[in-house]
Amino acid sequence: MDQEQNEQVGSLSDHEKFGETGSFGSASTSAPRVYDKAEETAASVRERAVQMKTQLADKLETGAGRLRQRVTNTRKIDDAIATTKQRVADTSDRLAAGMERSADWLRNTNMTSFQQGLERQVRENPGRTLLIAGAIGYLLGRAFKGKDA
Repeated sequence: MDQEQNEQVGSLSDHEKFGETGSFGSASTSAPRVYDKAEETAASVRERAVQMKTQLADKLETGAGRLRQRVTNTRKIDDAIATTKQRVADTSDRLAAGMERSADWLRNTNMTSFQQGLERQVRENPGRTLLIAGAIGYLLGRAFKGKDA
């Protein structure tokens, strides 16, 4: 009987062997549906790829714009720094020149004539001299207080 069953199984189609029912015609009607779904899926994938390509291009353009903007902002900051450095350099030069003139004046001034000139100034303008002395004292006090704190 085993031989008989083997012969019967051998004469069956693959669909019948594995329990699939229906004729060859019904299998052919399902094939176009599978093909249509594959077409729809392929179209969907292509559409999504185009969308992703467009999004990536947009993001790249946005990034390039931001990068250019940062370079422009950096140039503005560099210009401001250069201007500030120039102002500091000019002020330092003027201050250094004034300090050098003061040092030269102190070296070349006769203390006796300086004392006589100061006494004359106090006698002629005592109020103004008092204000100047107070301002100098205040500034010196602030300068020394700032160094101690």
